[in-house]
Amino acid sequence: MKKLYNNTLLQLILALCTFSFVACQEFDIDSQPEGPLNIQIDALEAYTALATSPSNIVFNISSNTPWTIESNQQWCKPTPTMSAASSLVSEIVVTLENNVGKQMRTAQLFIKAEGIEGTKVVTIEQASKEDLVVIRPTDIVPTEGGMVSFNIISNKPWEIITTTQFLENIDKTSGTGNENGEKENITITVPQNTGAIRSAEITVKTAFQEETFTITQDGIVIETKNEEDAVNTMSGEGGEKTIEINSSVEWKIEIPTEYKEWLSAEADGNRLKLSTTFNNLFVPRTGHILLYPKMNVPGFEGVPIEVTQPRNMSLNRGEETVDPVTGYTTIQSKGAARFVSNFGFRKGKVAWEFDKVDIPDSNGAIELNGDTWTWGDGSGYIKAWLRPENSEMTSNIDAWDGAYFKLQNFNINYCCPLKLKRA
Repeated sequence: MKKLYNNTLLQLILALCTFSFVACQEFDIDSQPEGPLNIQIDALEAYTALATSPSNIVFNISSNTPWTIESNQQWCKPTPTMSAASSLVSEIVVTLENNVGKQMRTAQLFIKAEGIEGTKVVTIEQASKEDLVVIRPTDIVPTEGGMVSFNIISNKPWEIITTTQFLENIDKTSGTGNENGEKENITITVPQNTGAIRSAEITVKTAFQEETFTITQDGIVIETKNEEDAVNTMSGEGGEKTIEINSSVEWKIEIPTEYKEWLSAEADGNRLKLSTTFNNLFVPRTGHILLYPKMNVPGFEGVPIEVTQPRNMSLNRGEETVDPVTGYTTIQSKGAARFVSNFGFRKGKVAWEFDKVDIPDSNGAIELNGDTWTWGDGSGYIKAWLRPENSEMTSNIDAWDGAYFKLQNFNINYCCPLKLKRA
């Protein structure tokens, strides 16, 4: 009986100890204070974005309590919009649509956390679409000068840039722009023009756009009546041509020194007479004259009248090397080389000038043949055979006066000039 009592007592004590232990553990959990609710957001208070192809906005949220994020504009979308059950730390990516409107727009993000008072607000401003319109002037400014006006419509700050000094007197060279489509009038004071017609470019530009146009002012006019007469192709044989000149002032002629040998010109009222000599080169040649006001006009650039002459002789057999500077040609041939003139010979003189003649073969020769078979029109002809000194045959010329001789270095030009004989 005593033993049973002792066992029962022992079991009771163990039970009481177990209960006490469990109760002690529960008391410890309940007595531990929970950490304070917290949310950390590394976003800026405000962002700005471009109208076209705006970059994403990225920031982070770290929280020990669930959170949500909402946008008040459809064109501004954050992802994700709430915390996941498995993680309370997230990277937020905000995507923006292009702003096709002419006005700036604003969106706001509202971030709330469960159990935390207050709302975090992030503001996003997106620029308006670039919009620049320039209403250009259309009239030509008269010679005496005057006022030129044009209008600018821009929703962005703008500035004006000019290329020449005569357009520097502008009443307003920059502006802030406006989003209401209001015109801004710009006025330029253009001074009197004492020279030739002049033009200048004006550029209106914003940060991303620009518009350029030209303002032209009348001035001294010197020009060919027919536009095509500004460039003239004349016969290689030489000749004359008269062209009409339009001018608001009396004018004079200037011929650059390098062209005076073959090109000349004279004025007759409103007419310009061009004259050229025979082109004795084996290349075409081009020159020009310049027209100026008779009165001294500082800064006036001469008006060019261009003249071109083709070559008169062309190679139709053999080889040649033409010096583009001097216009001289070197004939290189192991067979027969033949030059053909672009014109018919008439009674007169033809001169062939040789710097050097090298005929290594005694049977070789240089033949100058201008026979009538070339044209069949009864023109004069010339036949000349130039043979080396060691040839068994003499050189000969069949022209107005026959001549027979041995070709030597000192007399390679003896044959020139040659008189032409009528057929």
